[in-house]
Amino acid sequence: MKLTPGELAYVRAHGLYIREKCDGCGKLLNQSFRYTITDKSEVYCSALCRDRVFFDDSREAKKRANPRKCACCGATLESKRRQATFCDHACQMRFHRTGQSRTTGQGRETVTPPL
Repeated sequence: MKLTPGELAYVRAHGLYIREKCDGCGKLLNQSFRYTITDKSEVYCSALCRDRVFFDDSREAKKRANPRKCACCGATLESKRRQATFCDHACQMRFHRTGQSRTTGQGRETVTPPL
């Protein structure tokens, strides 16, 4: 995203020659590092910021940004199969008990009425 004229004047007053900011979080972008999504014009400050926008779920983005790590605790998945998401059954159950869906990141509604 291009800087507004006011932001551009402020940056130039400090001796910086930056013209863009991140489309995900709004941080000023360094010209040497640019993260993009294929066939889209948006530019992001980091792979995690790009993935957070692309997947629309912070847990899914974190999982994609840190391959071969458990989505729940962050432990290594070196001895697990290639598609493994969790290090063991306990982490898988802990993840699902938090009420978060792996794809949407939104909580599930309970079926039983409260007492």
